[in-house]
Amino acid sequence: MKRIEFVSDRLVEQIIEGKKMASVVLLEEVDINEDEYNHALVVGHYYEVYDNHRNPRCVIRINGMELCRWDDIPERLWKGETNKDADEFKADHVDYFEDPQDDFEFIAYYFHLVTSNK
Repeated sequence: MKRIEFVSDRLVEQIIEGKKMASVVLLEEVDINEDEYNHALVVGHYYEVYDNHRNPRCVIRINGMELCRWDDIPERLWKGETNKDADEFKADHVDYFEDPQDDFEFIAYYFHLVTSNK
């Protein structure tokens, strides 16, 4: 099974709670195995989600990906990221994307919870 880590344990908790159903990755990193805990993202594959202590917490399945632009954040992305609107999404991700311009492109990926290790 593939693996994935999120940048904070709170994000992992949101997945387990059924609130978080989307995330983002840089365009140039979507198909890269970063390390043994962060594999390339592939639609249809299952991923064991690890917390910041490298403990397995749940399993998700990626059910979609799309190319997005900073000036046109899809509603299903900001909702899946638990934001109230696109502006809140941008505020949450401006540092992650290092102050992107309007034409900046990135990958949104969507998933659902399969099992959890509450």
